[in-house]
Amino acid sequence: MPYQITQADRTSFLRCRRQWDFGSAGRRNLEPARPPAAPDLGLAFREALDVYYFPGMWDWQPRVTRPLVYQGLDRSLARQRERCGAGGGDGAWQRELDAGRWLLDRYFDWSPAVDRFAPVQVQPEFEVDIIDPGPPPRGVVTAGGELIRYRGTVDMLAVDAHDAYWIVRHRLVTGDWPPVGALVGDEEAVTACWAWEQLYPGMTISGTIDNEFRAAAPPQPDTEAKVARPRRAGGLRRWLPGTREDQLQRQVRQHEPSGGGRSIPQHRRLYAAAQEPARPDRIEQEAAANFRRTWVRRSRAEVAEAGRRLAADAARMMDPGLITEPSPSDENCSACAFVAPCEEVSAGQEPDAALRSGYRQRPAQKTAEGRLGGGVWGLGRGAAPPRPRGGP
Repeated sequence: MPYQITQADRTSFLRCRRQWDFGSAGRRNLEPARPPAAPDLGLAFREALDVYYFPGMWDWQPRVTRPLVYQGLDRSLARQRERCGAGGGDGAWQRELDAGRWLLDRYFDWSPAVDRFAPVQVQPEFEVDIIDPGPPPRGVVTAGGELIRYRGTVDMLAVDAHDAYWIVRHRLVTGDWPPVGALVGDEEAVTACWAWEQLYPGMTISGTIDNEFRAAAPPQPDTEAKVARPRRAGGLRRWLPGTREDQLQRQVRQHEPSGGGRSIPQHRRLYAAAQEPARPDRIEQEAAANFRRTWVRRSRAEVAEAGRRLAADAARMMDPGLITEPSPSDENCSACAFVAPCEEVSAGQEPDAALRSGYRQRPAQKTAEGRLGGGVWGLGRGAAPPRPRGGP
């Protein structure tokens, strides 16, 4: 099996090398013996959206799909509670379930007017060789000469009305929306664009879509989620060419026979490039009280540079002379699961006792269950793009 790194490994390495040394699968591969007992609403809501955006149901009527989405939320929280035991009490789990259903009700009202894409795959996985672009280009290898591969998952791969592909990420936000600059600079998102283009030669990922949601009630009581018109973000705004009729034709329609943007025959896409606006905006954004969606267009140079940074980080991780010193700070240590053994190492002691009592080897990764929409390309707009001439 090739040596693999994930974005979580890379983030940990860049944050604190001692934390990375304890937790990375390629190092000690440890995790806390007792998992967190609190419900994770963000995970449950994302798994409910996997059902909502299942490509095979994208043209079904809401009265059929929405009960299935509620069931997806319920199942996710039930699985979490089964893993965590009774921790947190009945009240905590019921509150999260109620909050999730409340949020889904508002999402059902908000999303149809802003879903300017059709889902292609949900929760698709990727695994690609990490390439140092050189010159000359070469794979990044371990000290033993083994190729290193980058592995991960994205929430959704989507295609817009211009036949351009986008990577979609669902995020739970607490408090204020993060600044747009943080979304533009999201290393994991732009690296996923690079990885998908390596996985499927001939595919171009136009950019990333951050689909953010927050469960806190808005300051003023509301009974319906209100849709905000596209607004300026970073000095830029949405721009659609042509007449109103042209714009309507470019929308990706849902809940129509053979619809959901999948009605365009595949043969038309095999020989035609995506027809995007002549002056596409770098950033487009739509927002309401509990939801915000931000489209960030990624340039070819930006995607290529993400691959170079990944290769440089992977090479540093494989350096045999690497010193795993900590990077203590309030931000790093407050969320770290390895504070106790780290303090013992810093005090000149062996952390073995703390590691034996509070940690365990992370179980081997199990083969993931088949996911709805996770592995098969559609036949229309969601079809796989053609491979380049002379490709495999």
